[in-house]
Amino acid sequence: MQRFAPDLQVVEPSAEDPNGGWSGRLPLWPFDRAAPEEIASIFPAGGLLVDIRYVPAYPMLPPEIYPIEPEPELYERSQATWHVLPNGALCLLQSVGQWQPEASLTELLLKAAGWHLEYFLMKQNIITRMSEHGIVSDSSHDHDLSAGAP
Repeated sequence: MQRFAPDLQVVEPSAEDPNGGWSGRLPLWPFDRAAPEEIASIFPAGGLLVDIRYVPAYPMLPPEIYPIEPEPELYERSQATWHVLPNGALCLLQSVGQWQPEASLTELLLKAAGWHLEYFLMKQNIITRMSEHGIVSDSSHDHDLSAGAP
């Protein structure tokens, strides 16, 4: 985890969060292709700030990833186009069966990093819905990020 997202800190289990998790900022562009040139000017703070919470059934069920900055608005939690669950966690898998207990958390974190970029594109009205598989594996929106540069 430290290699993929050095800004994430372990959250030890506590009375408030008995399963623990991680908290911090994800890398802005952790994908296996060149980043758009303007990416740093669009996101001066860097990548998505998240709270990652392990669920009691982990690793049989995936951890929940909550975006902190930016935090989706309440109405965005009720529309599938935003890929946010009603509880505020990100919807990163198309079905429960997509998660495998042996899977690495970094696979979900890559998707969360991509969600951050597509969320920006949605908020700027550059795209009308997020891609089916996400920026992590779909480069079709890379050029759109350049269009959203200040």
